[in-house]
Amino acid sequence: MAKARWSKEKIIDRILKLYELDVDMTCATVKKTDSALVGAATRYFGSWGAAIKAAGLDYSNIRRISETRRKEKVRVWTEGKVLQDIQAVAEKEKDLSNAFMKEKYPALVAAASNYFGSWKKALEKLGYDYNEVICIGREEKAKRRKNWYRHLLLERLKKMDTLDEREIKKKAPDFHKMLLKYFSNWRNVVKELKKLRKNRKEKIRNS
Repeated sequence: MAKARWSKEKIIDRILKLYELDVDMTCATVKKTDSALVGAATRYFGSWGAAIKAAGLDYSNIRRISETRRKEKVRVWTEGKVLQDIQAVAEKEKDLSNAFMKEKYPALVAAASNYFGSWKKALEKLGYDYNEVICIGREEKAKRRKNWYRHLLLERLKKMDTLDEREIKKKAPDFHKMLLKYFSNWRNVVKELKKLRKNRKEKIRNS
């Protein structure tokens, strides 16, 4: 059987597909089930973390979620504890939809289903209108997707090594249209790219 022919695009595509499946994206975990992907990512990007970053994902957040999941596996739940933890989560998360909570707090969602029948029923026990929860969840998901795509556009622009709008419009007209679609005007494009670069420098200084 012929070996898979990897490319940066194929690696990023595979990473995003795994991410959409809500699997643990830490290097050690993915290596157990897809060592070829981890190996290819390391060859093409230098490290698994760098490949995750190239895919537009936050690896520090991925590791944090993974650590939370490991801790929650050994937690002892009670009905009161479930409700208490839901209230604590609701104070810091706008999106309380089942899909989002299952991604970030899988053990809590599982415990809620176990004690109350479903995540929906657990929220309703606390007085939440689940139809409203769904609407807010959709809005927050759209915001996250938009922010993620805006980040990818800025990463591509950064690699072009020019902020000359006329030059970019000439070389990549479709890309130029997407930039204006997501940032409204060129001034905002430049502003957000400078902000991205500044944040990167601050992270490097603080690391």
